[in-house]
Amino acid sequence: MHKVQITLTPEEAHLLSIKARNLGYNITKYIKLLISKEVLNLVEHYPTFQLSQAAIKKIEKAQSEFKAGKTIKINETDDLDNL
Repeated sequence: MHKVQITLTPEEAHLLSIKARNLGYNITKYIKLLISKEVLNLVEHYPTFQLSQAAIKKIEKAQSEFKAGKTIKINETDDLDNL
């Protein structure tokens, strides 16, 4: 968790507190709400891509091999030399 300190002009603080009170918040909670909405908006607009059927089949095969115990845990890249 990060702590952020901002300085508002009296006018900014007054306008924010009016809006916050209308929503039933104090100014701090209202600012957190604004930041949360902005972050959510950012995340919702990340591009998404559809996997090909070949990729989906490879994933399903890998998952079934993992469940069957056919996989090996690799802790570092040097472990690849032992395969």
